[in-house]
Amino acid sequence: MTLPRSARVALLVVAGVGSVIVATWALQHFVPPPYSGYLALVVVGLVVTEIVKRQPWQRARRMFRIYLRARKRGADEAAARAHLLARLHRGAAARRRAAGTMAAAWTGDWEQERALAGIAGLLADEGKRLDAHVLEAAWNAERDRVTIPGWEALPRAFVEELRRRLDERERERLERLVAQYALLSQRFFGHVSALKADPAAGVGDFARLLQSVGNRIAKDAPGDAERAYRLSLRLRPDRNLAHAGLAILLDQTGRAGDAAREAADALGVLDDYAHTAGREPPPAEDIWPFRSPVKLRETLERIAKAAS
Repeated sequence: MTLPRSARVALLVVAGVGSVIVATWALQHFVPPPYSGYLALVVVGLVVTEIVKRQPWQRARRMFRIYLRARKRGADEAAARAHLLARLHRGAAARRRAAGTMAAAWTGDWEQERALAGIAGLLADEGKRLDAHVLEAAWNAERDRVTIPGWEALPRAFVEELRRRLDERERERLERLVAQYALLSQRFFGHVSALKADPAAGVGDFARLLQSVGNRIAKDAPGDAERAYRLSLRLRPDRNLAHAGLAILLDQTGRAGDAAREAADALGVLDDYAHTAGREPPPAEDIWPFRSPVKLRETLERIAKAAS
């Protein structure tokens, strides 16, 4: 029979108070009141903290936390594993034994798969086990706290969905943009569990990121901006205001005909958003450097009419 949550909490509170009372009574033989009571609170608190830390869920989260923070600081997987083992085991013999266990279990095509298997091996060595979905939830809870550059550090389903929409040449262009502008270090990748939950939506949001990057670099790096816009449109062909940024860029570089076509597409996107206003959440489109859609529309209408 499982007790209700409120009853379990009440029992824990009673047990805690009882422990403090017993500890206070015992410590009174060595420390005078009220200091024996203060010391009892400290002792019971330390014991409870240690018990909680040794629970499988908390233990797994701590392991993932140490590993992922090392990765965030720039360590590769091998160095992050070594750092984790150094934190877990002070003795050289215990560290070597754990390293062997972790190396044997560290398998898989993706970093998350390897990390889950490796930490599961360490927990098993300690006599602790977690169901696969619980262990993955522990990983997600800590992974969402850090940003780690590199495609393999992202959810596999998201990366595969993204690459599926691009041909080989476009993937190479994307890799250059990622390296040049540190795209994988953007705040967009701060909650990677959402990318795994809905890879298609994640790819659409990444297309918005590319559009935003294009808007910011169009003045100083028009070639990279054009590539960012076109990749954004490949990843998210519908309702994408990358058409607007691309139209303005093409107009500024003397390609009036192409600019007019992109401007017409962008105006269609603006019209679509206007028709669904109030029935859908407000769009999260970046229209920088314009302060309002009205100014953007005026510019696009001018570009579209200039070629006619």
